[in-house]
Amino acid sequence: MIPTAINLYVFAVLPDQEIVQVGRILSTNLGSPGQYEGYFKYDPAYLTHPKRYAIDPVHLPLEAITFKTPNRETGLHDIFSDSLPDAWGIHLLARKGGLERQRYAPPHLLKALQGQGIGRFIFSESEQPPQLIDASIDFEDIETAINEAGLLESSLATETAELRHLLACGTSAGGARPKVLTRKDDIHWLAKFSSKHDPHPSIFVALEEAGLTLAAQAGLNVPEFQRVAVKQRDLLLIKRFDITATAGRNAICSFKTLTGNNDPYTTCYADLAAIIRHHSYQPKHDLEQLFRQMIVNVLLINTDDHLQNFAMLHTEAGWRLSPSYDIVPNLYQPGQILQINQKHTGITKEDIILEGRKFGFSKQRARRILSDTRAQLKNWQTVFNNCRVPASHSRELQDNIAGRLTAIE
Repeated sequence: MIPTAINLYVFAVLPDQEIVQVGRILSTNLGSPGQYEGYFKYDPAYLTHPKRYAIDPVHLPLEAITFKTPNRETGLHDIFSDSLPDAWGIHLLARKGGLERQRYAPPHLLKALQGQGIGRFIFSESEQPPQLIDASIDFEDIETAINEAGLLESSLATETAELRHLLACGTSAGGARPKVLTRKDDIHWLAKFSSKHDPHPSIFVALEEAGLTLAAQAGLNVPEFQRVAVKQRDLLLIKRFDITATAGRNAICSFKTLTGNNDPYTTCYADLAAIIRHHSYQPKHDLEQLFRQMIVNVLLINTDDHLQNFAMLHTEAGWRLSPSYDIVPNLYQPGQILQINQKHTGITKEDIILEGRKFGFSKQRARRILSDTRAQLKNWQTVFNNCRVPASHSRELQDNIAGRLTAIE
């Protein structure tokens, strides 16, 4: 029978590979959905460790108390939920943990994840320091993982033995689309590829390649990325920014966690700016980065701008805004999720400038950043063509981007 209480030790892999015990999680009442209870307490030794830091600087300060989560849907503090995958990886993780035919809760998934998530944490039932596990597969095996993903998409009843490679590398990556963790040329990558259900076999890979290319042109800090083909199937490889040059880990904390808001539609970009102002060690730089990303999102119709698509990164220097990711012009959704001057649609130049004022920018500075960002996107059609975005499946999107760039001058 699946346990109704989970007790886990939380370890952190620091940038230099040192593994330290951070604290303990206790989740109870897991047999009653919607009524879960969750607790966290820092380990006393961690509170005096020279490299200690607050794992959630807003909700879990460095204090010797027991913190109770307000989230009874998960039974976890949101910083730990950040380690779990979303739709694509959840089914794989449940299967890997032997949970797929049981009524499981998020803490059960965390137990199954152990140390194979993205970010800094390792979760263990043992107090003994664990070994760092590399959940990536060699790039030479990625074709097999892609084929296994196709089997799984065709039938959820696919036998676990047929998913060996996918279960090894696909349970850690979040999001709704197929993706796996891989190693290529001694670099760790997140590999994203098409779904059997896509309207065109390469459209989403092409759109994300174009989005990241244009975002970089517009001055955004984006991860290194490359498009590759495996047996005539396109993949987008995105370099993992949670792994350090010395094979340690950076911590990732989503803005869903930092805001504590489960409804992103009630959140505005200025709310994210307020958190950056208080917790980033380089707030001036990060505020401009966020403002530029907001502009890019509007102009390129990257409308999947929910709170888990923004994060802060903890490095040896402290907290800062993470590189921009998941910048994908959207075929289906016309309105932003986050508010801009209290609006989701019909956003104007004035709306962008007024939201910039809430960042603390002068009108002149907001106008300058908007003008510069927009100017860097003027060759978007060339980039779309170079990235082989299929025009037949994206005509409405491309018309809308052209309209946005004309309207917001």
